[in-house]
Amino acid sequence: MKKSKLFAVVAAVAVTASLAVTIPARAAGIEMTYLTPAYLKGTVASTERIVADWNKANPNATVKIVYGDVNNMQDKLTTAFAGGVAPDIFQHEAASILTFSKQGYLADLSKEMAPLKSSIPAGLWSVGSYKNRLYGAPTMTQTYTIFANVDAFKKAGVKIPTGTNTFTWDDYRELAKKFTTGGNYGVAWGLKSPAAMTMIMGMNYNAQFFRGLTTSAGPQISVNAAELEVPTRVWDMIYTDKTIDPAALTMTGAGPVPGFLAGKYAMIFAASYVASDLDVAAKAAGFNWTALPLLKGTSNKQGANPQTLSVSAQSKYPKQAAAFIRFMLKDANLAELALGEGLIPSTTGSLKSAMATKKDSAGWTQILDDGAALTLAPFTLVPNYQKWKDTVLQPAMQQYLQGKISLAELKKREVEGYKAIR
Repeated sequence: MKKSKLFAVVAAVAVTASLAVTIPARAAGIEMTYLTPAYLKGTVASTERIVADWNKANPNATVKIVYGDVNNMQDKLTTAFAGGVAPDIFQHEAASILTFSKQGYLADLSKEMAPLKSSIPAGLWSVGSYKNRLYGAPTMTQTYTIFANVDAFKKAGVKIPTGTNTFTWDDYRELAKKFTTGGNYGVAWGLKSPAAMTMIMGMNYNAQFFRGLTTSAGPQISVNAAELEVPTRVWDMIYTDKTIDPAALTMTGAGPVPGFLAGKYAMIFAASYVASDLDVAAKAAGFNWTALPLLKGTSNKQGANPQTLSVSAQSKYPKQAAAFIRFMLKDANLAELALGEGLIPSTTGSLKSAMATKKDSAGWTQILDDGAALTLAPFTLVPNYQKWKDTVLQPAMQQYLQGKISLAELKKREVEGYKAIR
């Protein structure tokens, strides 16, 4: 694997490994709160280890972890900001912090994170920013990935696709047909909540959805052929080819994993975080899995909506809080956190560290190498995106993929729904 390909997503200079984390002197005894939605066993353990290391090194500026509900972070933060009781530091996602940035609830991290800027992809830095000021330091992000049962491929005499920017949607469709036989479906695809996938994968066909982001009139929705390409292709695999198990239409993203591990499917489509579950299965039962190259339309680009770390503007200790974020982003720390989540770390050095840790796993190597395909997702810059995604796109896509509405009706609901909430 060529290094240039691996690190195309990041700047050439890795500064985080040697970055010294120092905090300004201050009166003893301050304690900062860190709100995180971490819940996976490995991620919780890593978070607690990192915080313990920080507290040991900084006894006069300690951090207390507060665990939040991953499904309720936005509401919790909104209430906390309104009540003046926001955490000093919190973990969230880029698309969701935009509203808080505009409302002045977040501290400007541009200066404090400047030493890291050259090691973070420009697109990821931009997606955590508002009006050229960084409000959310990007930490890690996911890709939507096809996982394959290596033994099933070998038994069928089918070559496993490899490389980057080589595996097309048409290739995937043909593979799914090959493995749909004897009453078995070739693919399981958890489509209970298909909205985010639709937006992220739409970048394969340069789907924009919103235009005029920088105009005085503000973003305008635009749904045309490019924006409907991915929904159409998924629908065709479900109803024309009948290669996607219809039972998966009401499964969560990770819902097909048990069937995959049981040998029911040769392939599943899921977010990259599933790799951490497959690692466990591989050790426990010898399950042989890999990841296929990211799907390619006109490109293999996927929109990035990275997890971010932010400091509340209400915090009494903004410099100390920013120093803690820099500590979290040190190479070994960020690599450990990202691998625990099954995500791609955002900095050059942490990506190198993750690659070294997983060098013997073909699946992980593919996932990390494909990080070069992550790009700025324009929709993350749209103030009403989150509300539109959750209240308009989500139910419309569910009904379309369940065969309850037409493609024309899907388009109509997307457009009219956005206009109604502006």
